[in-house]
Parts: sequence; C-alpha cells; structure tokens
Amino acid sequence: MTSKNEAEKGLSFTLSEEQEKVRDLARRFAQEEIRPVALKFEDDREGTLAEQVIDKAAQAGILALAVPQEFGGGGGSNVECSLVLEELAWGCGGIATAIGASWFGQTPILMAASQELRRQIFPPLAGRDKGRLVCMAMTEPAGGTDIENPHMHSRTVRTIAREDGDYFVIQGKKIWPSNSTNAWLYTVVATVDPAQGDAGSCLFAVPADSPGLSVGKSIPKMGMHADQNAEIIFSDVRVPRQNLLGKIGDGARLLQRTLIYNRVGAAAIAVGIARGAFETALDWAKRRITMGRPLIEHPIIAAMIGDMATGIEAARLLYLRAAWVNAQPKGARMDWSTMAKVYASDMAMRVTTDAVQIMGAYGYAKEYGVEKAMRDAKIVQIFIGANEFARQLVGELTAGGNR
Repeated sequence: MTSKNEAEKGLSFTLSEEQEKVRDLARRFAQEEIRPVALKFEDDREGTLAEQVIDKAAQAGILALAVPQEFGGGGGSNVECSLVLEELAWGCGGIATAIGASWFGQTPILMAASQELRRQIFPPLAGRDKGRLVCMAMTEPAGGTDIENPHMHSRTVRTIAREDGDYFVIQGKKIWPSNSTNAWLYTVVATVDPAQGDAGSCLFAVPADSPGLSVGKSIPKMGMHADQNAEIIFSDVRVPRQNLLGKIGDGARLLQRTLIYNRVGAAAIAVGIARGAFETALDWAKRRITMGRPLIEHPIIAAMIGDMATGIEAARLLYLRAAWVNAQPKGARMDWSTMAKVYASDMAMRVTTDAVQIMGAYGYAKEYGVEKAMRDAKIVQIFIGANEFARQLVGELTAGGNR
C-alpha cells in the first residue's frame, strides 16, 4: 500500500496511484456491467448471463490482474486483487466469488508450476478475447473443511493420483468448488496414498477438456447464483507429469500457503457485499418517512447505521492489513488472513440482515437486492474454511506465538 520512503516515515493509509486506478476500473465495471443485471442471475440457471459478464471482465483486463506481467497480466499483488474483489462484490457477490475463486486456483500454479507449464497456462488466462476461469477442486463429498485443516494431515483426501510412466492417473470426486461447470482449468488437490498423510499430498493442473473429467449439473443454491457449483468426477484422468505442481508431498504446504492469500479475498468479497446492502439501506433510511420524519433521524436507526458503517470500515482495514503483509517478501501470515475472513464474513451477515430489517418488507422483497446480499453473504462464513474452524485456527496460532 505504501512506497519504501512512505513506510520509513511510519503508518500510511493511502493507496498508491496505481492501486487507485485498478480499484476505480473495477468500480466502474461493477457500476456499468454487474449491478444493472445482478438481480437477473438468480434466473440464469445455466450461467449464460454470468459468463457474458465474465467475458466482459476479461475484455476490461480484470481477469488478467493476478497473472504475472511476463505473461501479459497485470502482476497484481494480494492488495490490488482484494481491492478489485470488494468492488466486484459490491456489484454482485457471485461474480466476485467466481473471479476470486479463479485467482484462488491460480495461486498454487504461481507458486509451484514449472516455467514450461506457466507458459502454457498464464497467457490464455491473461487473454482478453474470452473469460477463462480456474476451478480450485478441493472439497470432497465426505470431507468438507477437513481438507483445509492442517491437523488432518491430508488423510481425508480421497482423490487418488497414481503414477503411470510420464503421467499421473487421477481418480476421485470433488464437490462445491466455484467455477465447477465452466472452468477452463482445474487445480486439483489429490494424494498418492491417504495413509501417507501430508507426505503423499499433491496438486495438479488439469485442463477442462481432459478425457475422463466430467461435471454434474449446477447445484441450486440459496445465493451466489452467478457462481457455478457442481460435482466434478475424475475417472482415470491422465495428466502429464509436468502438470504436477511442485513434487509429491508438497500439496499440503501449497494448499495452506494458498489459503493465506485467498482468505483475504473472501474477506474483501464480504466487505463488498455488505457495502452494497448498506448503501441501499442508508439511501432508503434518508428517504423513508415514518412518524413525520426521515427514518435515519430516529435514534435507533441512526445507531444501527453507525454500527454497520463501523463494521465495514473495520473489516476493510483488517483485510488490507493482511493483504499488505502477504505482499511483502516472506511476509504471508495465516493468522491475519484468517482473522480478516472471519470478522468480515460475520460482519457481512450482520450488516445485510440489518439492511433488510431497516427496509422492512421492502428489504425482504427481491426488487431492492438487499435480501440477495443477505443470502450471498451467508456462504462466505462457510467457504475457504468454515468460521468455527477458522476461529479455532486463529486461537491456536495466537497461543503458539505466531502473531
């Protein structure tokens, strides 16, 4: 967030000129391309409208932000990517989640792919001709948050990668990941043998057109309709050895490192969802007349508005702090990233619920979008590590002195 000279002077809460430009680009895109159609995503069961918006995001250069500059991307850090996700989520949480999840899937490729594999993957992801998304194929039908829990040591992973000469053969199922049905590439969490624990863990980059890879129908959900979730089946999917990210035994470490960056993204999405609902409710409270005066002039409503605004600002500061330290050399911190995710998602649930309450029956109606925001916010408390587990993790890291 600051230059070296600014950092030497002490604290600074000012974005750089480049960061402001990136944020403003995303803000305009959300205003012009996402917000006007956000209420239509719920009826877009096949994801056609969402894909059109994703294509426009690619054309605007937004999808390329997380791709290294050497491959035609924007080279954005955790800070720039998080700022963009907040703005996109202001427009629609589902669109922001689809794009953020694509960056989630790209993170271990950035960290561990060979240069040859990077040359194959990143230029198309930076392309402006079409929106290409990555799916982080992680969660399994019987696993849930277990796959993200370092105490489980990868023993609950049931997607098996078997070595076969110059290839690996992948067999297993995943469920719930974002971009399940419309990904261009899948980043797959697997193991050579669950009994080996973390020593058998591994990650692979698997093209969507790989024989044996199939996807079920999109799962109907409570919210986040612009984000496609389904079951993914790997039936003897053969991938070249070079598609292994790092080496056997690196999977657990790469996944945990990936979560550090992308829990910040979840926090930013939560802030954007909350901000969108808050602004709608605030505008309503200024215009709605009850007992002869605007709703905002009633002390109890003013106090609710004040609490909502405070929560949004606090959550943004938390995610920006975590994103900033993640962008420093050797600076990534699981505790700060997880704190940001937990606080921001809980805040978003409170703020969106209060927005509905302030607007009353109108807030409960679909026309104004705050009930959509409330439904979208709920899943952020669950994905990338359910908040109950995440709180436990923060406590353990704090008690262990990792602060």
